[in-house]
Amino acid sequence: MSIQLYIAGSLDLLLDRLLEEIYDEDPFLAPEIIVPNRNLRRWLQMRIAQQNGVAAHLDFQYLETGLSGILSQAAPDCELASPSMQQWALLRALQKESLNPLDHYRRASHLHYLFRDYEYHRNKLVHAWHRELKTSLTEEKGPDIFELEDRHGLSLKEDENLQEQKRIYCSMLSLLHAHGLRTLTELSGHALSSGSFMQRPLYVFGLSRMSRLHLSILFRLSLHFPVNIYLFDVFGDALGGGAGWQNVQPPLFSESLEDNALLVGQRRSEEEYGFQRDGLELLYLLRLGQEFLNENGHSLHWLVHSRGTGILPWLKEKQKKEPVVTLLEAPGMRQEVETIHDDILLKLAADSSLQPGDFAILVPSMQRYRAHFEYVFRGRDQLPFNLTDFSARETSRLGDVVRTLLRFEQPLDRRTVFHLLSNPVIREKWRLQPEDYAELLQKADELNMFRGSHDSAFVVHTWQHGLRRLRLAEVMVGQETYQGYLPAASGIRRPELYALLSDFVHHLEDFRRQFQSSGKPFQALRQMMDGILTVEGSRQESNIYLSILQAIQSGEEHCRRLGISPDPLLVREWILESMKEVSGGIGEYLIQGVTISALQPMRPIPFRHLYIAGLKEGDFPGFPLAHPEDLRRQYRLPGDSSVPDGNRFLFLEALASFQDTLTLSYVSRDLARDDEFQPSSVILELQELLDLTAARHTVPTTWLSRRYASGKVLDPLHRRVLQERWQEGQKKGNCLPEAEGKDTLQKTSYRAHQVARLFGDPMRAFLEFRLNAHPLRQEDLSDVSDEPFRLMPSLRSNLRYRLLDILPHFCGRQEDLRNFLLQEYDRQILSGGAPAAFFAELDRNELEKTLPLESMSHPEFLELASPNALLLSSQREQGLDEFPFVGLRPPCNLNGLKFHFTIPWIQPELRRILIPTQGKPGPEKRKDVFLNILFYMLSIEKPLNHEVYFLNFSGEGSVEGKELLLSLDEMKELAAFILDELQTYGPLLFPEAISEAADEIALEQMIPELLLDTWQSLQESGHPVLGMVMEKMDTADLLSLMLPTGGEKPEQFEILTRRLTMRGRLAEVWK
Repeated sequence: MSIQLYIAGSLDLLLDRLLEEIYDEDPFLAPEIIVPNRNLRRWLQMRIAQQNGVAAHLDFQYLETGLSGILSQAAPDCELASPSMQQWALLRALQKESLNPLDHYRRASHLHYLFRDYEYHRNKLVHAWHRELKTSLTEEKGPDIFELEDRHGLSLKEDENLQEQKRIYCSMLSLLHAHGLRTLTELSGHALSSGSFMQRPLYVFGLSRMSRLHLSILFRLSLHFPVNIYLFDVFGDALGGGAGWQNVQPPLFSESLEDNALLVGQRRSEEEYGFQRDGLELLYLLRLGQEFLNENGHSLHWLVHSRGTGILPWLKEKQKKEPVVTLLEAPGMRQEVETIHDDILLKLAADSSLQPGDFAILVPSMQRYRAHFEYVFRGRDQLPFNLTDFSARETSRLGDVVRTLLRFEQPLDRRTVFHLLSNPVIREKWRLQPEDYAELLQKADELNMFRGSHDSAFVVHTWQHGLRRLRLAEVMVGQETYQGYLPAASGIRRPELYALLSDFVHHLEDFRRQFQSSGKPFQALRQMMDGILTVEGSRQESNIYLSILQAIQSGEEHCRRLGISPDPLLVREWILESMKEVSGGIGEYLIQGVTISALQPMRPIPFRHLYIAGLKEGDFPGFPLAHPEDLRRQYRLPGDSSVPDGNRFLFLEALASFQDTLTLSYVSRDLARDDEFQPSSVILELQELLDLTAARHTVPTTWLSRRYASGKVLDPLHRRVLQERWQEGQKKGNCLPEAEGKDTLQKTSYRAHQVARLFGDPMRAFLEFRLNAHPLRQEDLSDVSDEPFRLMPSLRSNLRYRLLDILPHFCGRQEDLRNFLLQEYDRQILSGGAPAAFFAELDRNELEKTLPLESMSHPEFLELASPNALLLSSQREQGLDEFPFVGLRPPCNLNGLKFHFTIPWIQPELRRILIPTQGKPGPEKRKDVFLNILFYMLSIEKPLNHEVYFLNFSGEGSVEGKELLLSLDEMKELAAFILDELQTYGPLLFPEAISEAADEIALEQMIPELLLDTWQSLQESGHPVLGMVMEKMDTADLLSLMLPTGGEKPEQFEILTRRLTMRGRLAEVWK
């Protein structure tokens, strides 16, 4: 028997040789083909189907699965322990150590990783440990054929770490042997000694990296039946050969031992050695394997189809003829993905022969880039795509549900419950519509439901208490308490919806109880998944569901077989770890449009246009990882691949596989720190070889930058947005077309403090009203989970405002005010908005201390504050309905807009208004007060002829008075001016500078300079919406937005003068 080794720089050439070999086989026996991953398996199936019309009856296997299957057939009495079984055996072996369950699991996981790598790369060590046990099946000589340690005199130091690991490994082995299970080392030795193998060829296709153990098994198997190996050629000129398939002599290597590292070299490939290290070491091991075959009367044949030169020289020649390699620098991952997406659109538009399937995007870390790919490709919906090679644990909808369910040590709070209800696999099961979710969330916030019955410090914040309050609202009238329950303020329209919420929460609480205390956590999780979710209609989620069920079943079986009582924490970590091994995906890879994948599994597959993103220094090629307990650190052998060496070799394979163009991209800037990132070392090395000066492109930092208009990488969407975004609807202060903006952006209701911002902070107000970026975004109610240990901030703020408004009505009646505060606080306790017991007492005392009890007896206050006054408001003041002095009035209606007002104290007969303050009123307070009064007087259409007193309740108290005199016509003129500022012009920017300008020419020259002066402060704005707007605009964009005429005269100078005059009149009124 022998090994046929085929090496070519094209997967298609290798496939042709594979098909020639399997064509003559028995058609009733499926040829066994070992492949590295499912991506290459899919590519083989597609290519074979293209050539032969069908791809069927082919037995594709992964390396370890295929080899262990062959060995198990030869030794049916030897049962192989799966990796998961070995890990559970390690958990059992470590039970005697005093570790908490979480540390216990992590320790076992780490040791399992080390022991697996020892078996693959230090098999002599593992074989010696096996020989310590009488129950072991290992022979005197292990399966490793290379014996590199003996050849070069390398050995491990006998220290405590070695002895400790040996003890734990032998304990694990003893457990496995006691249950009739064997390791791969034992199985291979036992099977190879029997020699009972079927005489059928084995085909190994596309594996560029194999451990010394797997190579040793392949070489030993080739003594019993033919083995054909097909390698992608990334070895440069190390092999020689030429066009067409040629038999070549095995390469010669030099060996040197430096700093306990065995290095191999090949002088003909020095230019590419930095990339080829892993590949050359594979050739070196194949060369040693040939010596083993020759010693046993067999042979290895080297057949090479060479491109005639190394990959980098070949790439250099292609770049000289026509630029095929492009370097792309982007200011962020999102812009990087957007630019690649746009470039694909351009290439498709320029070449009608191209299809989306001709493009591939590879990244070193799919976990970091997946969200950006989904956002860009799904959001624009211009290109079909498939996304593969990400972990179901982090990205699958089902995986998200399982991760959330297994956080049982965290409280069953609102965030958890509504996070689960928002997941499609749960919504589908419970038939929950988006509007149902919104209604439940709003009601949970109204009822102040925060946590489960076992997680809350106060019963009023539990799900059960809140839902009982809701039921009481259906059978009781009013707000009287019943057995400690305060009926909800409003009832329910759909009882079945809230019954669903109650049932769902009950399921979650029951699951937590069963998972933690029943002693059967695997069963509890399986029943919970069956009860609350469905994956029908989603093929991808269905596959993940089956994988999770298999993990549950295998974990349960391993625990039963090894006699382990599963701890809930161990089970949780086991399930989560298993989910990391389950691949997720979107679409059908290699079939459905642009292929987006991780670099490792897809790099040798040929695509016409290839993009490799994420090549920033620090991210790629990465850093070597070596744990202090790893015994391999003592010396290095060929085949001991590090993360950087492995990634550089993968990168070289990708360089050799593209057909037309290659685009390399990286993130070049840290926008948060205003710092630059350097490209990866692989890019720097390529730059030394290739001239990439003309092929280097930098993506503008801001998305709206005009640099897009002249760049080569441009989605037509950018140009359209730049041309249309600010050109329409300018007359209405609106960035959308007038018809659309009328319904979308124009506010129909204003409060006085919002209007006051037009004059106090015009720049911010301009952008808020123009872009509809108003100050406070609604809080994400589903993300509020911490029950209050003081009055909730929004309720606290509202209460303090209400207390301030009613102070003049309680002058001389301090005890009544204190009683009102206590009653209001008690009502908030029953509604769940405030804490109870000890925390309530502390919070109540703190609020009482803020009451200005001393100043409420000020003589002037008592004289001014008549008991016959009213508190008037155009909006209902919650909690004040019981007071007779509170009156509700309609808002002021001007040109279809509603302007709301609040007058804390007014006595119409005496034409007296009292304004309570805490501290001397400043300009902003005076503006707010005047606008409230203006809107009130306009609503009743009466002139303003009132005395206005500011009652400062701070300290001992003080009074400041002013008489306001305005006719009804004057007030209407001021209102018309405010309407123009809101609807037509927008806030007047830089009024002081405009008033100093001599003419419109001077003004036009002045405004850009003023904009530049304020630009930095706008970018640093803490405004939640405005801050995001500023990040996406440059100064020119802001200028074009603020100057609707396109940079010509900003406005007629006469209009500006009139606006300045009206601003002056307003300022005089509220001074």
